[in-house]
Amino acid sequence: MQQRFPQLDAVRGIAIILVMLHNIGEKYPSFHLQYLFSNGWMGVDLFFVLSGFLITGILVDTKQSKGYFKNFYIRRCLSIWPLYYSLMFFMFVLLPSLRPSEAHSIFEKSSPWWAFPPFLQNFLLPISTNAAGPLGVTWSLAIEEQFYVVWPVVVRFCSRAQLQLLAIAELCISPALRFYLSLHDVHLYTNVFCRLDGLMAGALLALVVRSETFVPSRFIPLAWSSFFIAAPLAFVAQTLHAEWIVFSLTAVASTALVYLSLFSSQKWMHAIFKDKFMVYTGTISYGLYLLHKIPIGLVESFRLYRHPLLAPLIIIFAAYVLAALSWNLLEKPFLRLKRHFEPKPIFPDRVNT
Repeated sequence: MQQRFPQLDAVRGIAIILVMLHNIGEKYPSFHLQYLFSNGWMGVDLFFVLSGFLITGILVDTKQSKGYFKNFYIRRCLSIWPLYYSLMFFMFVLLPSLRPSEAHSIFEKSSPWWAFPPFLQNFLLPISTNAAGPLGVTWSLAIEEQFYVVWPVVVRFCSRAQLQLLAIAELCISPALRFYLSLHDVHLYTNVFCRLDGLMAGALLALVVRSETFVPSRFIPLAWSSFFIAAPLAFVAQTLHAEWIVFSLTAVASTALVYLSLFSSQKWMHAIFKDKFMVYTGTISYGLYLLHKIPIGLVESFRLYRHPLLAPLIIIFAAYVLAALSWNLLEKPFLRLKRHFEPKPIFPDRVNT
């Protein structure tokens, strides 16, 4: 439970870079990022797979331990809540006080504002991605928090075989459910019932690597073929606006990438997934994800968009500064408290964080 794999931080790094360049490219076309990273939102699905993989691994390894539920939920809160609620305070209290002229716009775009503290924005806002500034990315946290209210209970009372069947069933049912809902004009992107593919694919991978008969090299060819088939098909499906199948394809490609980052023997893969910059980017990725839209807003406020070649660089630099400050001054002090709620796995785990 104490081991941390740098490869997984590097995967996080890839995910957040895709998301950031996608959001920046939409506003500043000078670097033509909007063409390269128009599908950068798929980095969120990579986060979902990682989360499902790591959290399910922890739950499976500790399901018979004392304080199973208490330890999991407290550790989860220590990881997510400090920065999340600091952002809520900044957006709904501090910013309106400092810039009263923007208060109406913030609350109008993010109405109802009270949906955010209980992580219900993806249910109660018409389109939660349109919320003001950094609030527009919090829908994915809401989905994870909703999922992890239920999933620990399921893991605790189901066998590994039952969990595998449940994960496979969900992966098969999800595309059909999305197709049906798309016919009735349901917004799929932030709907928790339409975005479980990544979480469950990650959960399935966590179960597979804990099988007594698991041999990493056996699945390497399957992982490569899955990635190179699913990723291009996801781009094609997105071009055709076939969201009902896109999320399934991105889940497959993301799961394959996570597997390869851990078990591929290719030297060039090791170079990418152990690169210090990528690993550090992944380490502060939570802050980068939640805070990177603040510099975008500042650039607009100070009219730096008049320098289209400089603005994206300022945004990226400022985002890293904010995320580094958040990591060192806010997140790490709370993460240290997790040592008081250490789960004790009943089996030595093969892969975890």
